[in-house]
Amino acid sequence: MHTTPVCPPGVIQKMVFGVALIMFCVYNITDFIFFCTQNIMKTYPKTLGRENSRLFTTLAGRGRTVFSIEEAQEISGKSYPATQQALLRLTKAGWLVALGAGKYAIVPPSAGGDALPEANRLVIGRELIGDAPYYVSHDSALEIHNMLTRPVTNVTISTPRRLKSRTVLNVPYRFITTRTDDMWGYTLFWVSADEQVQVSDPERTILDGLARPDLCAGVSEVVTGLLIRKDDLDWEKLAEYSQRLGKQAVSKRLGYLLDFYGLAPSAILSRLQDQIGPSYALLDPLLPKSGLFLSRWRLQLNIDTETLKGIAST
Repeated sequence: MHTTPVCPPGVIQKMVFGVALIMFCVYNITDFIFFCTQNIMKTYPKTLGRENSRLFTTLAGRGRTVFSIEEAQEISGKSYPATQQALLRLTKAGWLVALGAGKYAIVPPSAGGDALPEANRLVIGRELIGDAPYYVSHDSALEIHNMLTRPVTNVTISTPRRLKSRTVLNVPYRFITTRTDDMWGYTLFWVSADEQVQVSDPERTILDGLARPDLCAGVSEVVTGLLIRKDDLDWEKLAEYSQRLGKQAVSKRLGYLLDFYGLAPSAILSRLQDQIGPSYALLDPLLPKSGLFLSRWRLQLNIDTETLKGIAST
């Protein structure tokens, strides 16, 4: 007579526990693999093919962090529409940021998911201008020449090309339409190891600020720059630039400020006085019409002298 073997109760409990443990481990391992896969996909969402790698390598060799569709077309050898589509795919993948006007900025791998290009904001401004003459001016130039005590969050550029102001990557770009004859008094300035932009020199920056105080937050800010750089400004160049610019209000403001602070020799002041006419101008056109009239410089002093002295002491 055969008997069916019976497992002791303790053995059955251990077997059930073992099966449950195996199922628990399998479930959690699967969940862990899914979790890791999702994170890897989030961390490394971008892949480059051979053609795109060649594009980026060539641009890097040229020191180009901002480039045009035409430049990408020249490198790829494709048609213009095909190049546009390729750049659109790279933009969607997070490798590029479209700047407008057919320009793109490269996003470095180190940017991760932020999709922020490493291109200097002044370089982006230069590229938005295209092949037209330009120079970085007004408050942006004051900041570049260390003539301000506050940060400037926008970029101001003077150019004969008529362009609408726009915001790119949260940076406001202001394009100031300038006569071709007034495109002078600027120089190349290094903004990175590979890139240069054209910036008004300190003397032209002062004159532009006095001509358009609204683009520098007022005459007081221009005065700050004048005093910060008073030891290395060229007074002869300032007088020459003022005459060349041909704006009497600028000559009046400049002459008064140089006179008030005792910065320039009398010969320079005389040259500036020769440039002014009989009508009166405001010292700061952004402020209300008030204050004393000064016949020597044909100015209405709507910034009081105590305020000007206060700027000098800060």
